[in-house]
Amino acid sequence: MRTILVSIAAVALLAGCKGNGPVPAATDTGMVTADSTPLTLPSLAANPKTVPLPGSYSNVTDGTLRLAADMTYTLTGTDGKAATGKYAWYSDGKRILLTEDKSVFAVADGGLYKLASKDAPLAGFTADQLWTKAP
Repeated sequence: MRTILVSIAAVALLAGCKGNGPVPAATDTGMVTADSTPLTLPSLAANPKTVPLPGSYSNVTDGTLRLAADMTYTLTGTDGKAATGKYAWYSDGKRILLTEDKSVFAVADGGLYKLASKDAPLAGFTADQLWTKAP
């Protein structure tokens, strides 16, 4: 009887987690792509202002972001709704702000990381934060 109760408790404990365990850090190569190759997340650019920002970026859960050379953007959600505005560099030269949307992104080589806020740390990025730049 005791063995059964311990087994039920273990199953209940695992079911209660619902996959909310720790998220791998940006340097974690334990994540894989669809073809089972290890996923390597891009590092923050050493000098972000030298990274060519104009282009299209995508995130599976959030949509697409198009940055233009004239410092304007179009943010299109997965629902197809689009918002436009201007983007600007923060004074630290490592992040950009979508001025109308108030979204903050850290600039990496080959992508952007969406930050939770302007005060979010510039470390420990996860795959779900990554907006990949289209080739």
